[in-house]
Amino acid sequence: MLAAASAAQAEETVTITKAGFSPDALGAPTNVFGAATIGSTNLPVPSPITHINVMGPAGLTLNLEGTGTCSAAILENSGPQACPTDSKAGFGGGMGAYEIAKEVIHEEYTVDFFLANTKPGHVELLIYLEGSSPVSIQLVFKAPVIQFPKPYGLGFSLEVPLIKVLPEASDASAISAFFTAGAKNVAYYKTIRGKRKLFHVKGIITPKTCPRGGWPGASEFSFEDGSTVKSAVKIPCPKK
Repeated sequence: MLAAASAAQAEETVTITKAGFSPDALGAPTNVFGAATIGSTNLPVPSPITHINVMGPAGLTLNLEGTGTCSAAILENSGPQACPTDSKAGFGGGMGAYEIAKEVIHEEYTVDFFLANTKPGHVELLIYLEGSSPVSIQLVFKAPVIQFPKPYGLGFSLEVPLIKVLPEASDASAISAFFTAGAKNVAYYKTIRGKRKLFHVKGIITPKTCPRGGWPGASEFSFEDGSTVKSAVKIPCPKK
């Protein structure tokens, strides 16, 4: 009974440690980056994550002309190296943890982002998660790009299945995560008036204005224990 009471009182914590654009000029193609730590107030491993929302500021837009797409089937059967280069949309990783016989085991993981659909209003990402030691893990998540209510704008949302790394272990939890998304150094050719011209993919484009106090951003994590934690951040406006 005491153990059950202790677990019931536990609370998950989410802290955004980094968030921003690079470069951070107004109305310019950019890469967005973020990082967070996840913990528990009184448990060695936080409850497993079941859903994540990542919210960018209002005014954030996408221009995906010239990009390619990949599919969940390709990722699941052949891995990220089989996806077209121009479908790559970002990367990241972090640290996961799970318990075996009251011992906490840590495992690093990586994530790769790919475009699955580039149609306006239906943009969808695929996220390939991989861990190799001490347990081999490969998973594919679908993450639609959606418009969040103001003061937020474009972001992405993903369902996270429970990850059982070993039969005798607890479901895996994430205790840190980071990502960078964008279309840096991706280019394509387009024929204009009969001539082929090279264009750089714009990808993510920063808002044209920045409110006083900075661009608002947020993450929202839902956990297996039924709790949801939202963590907000202000991204500094570009220097004039």
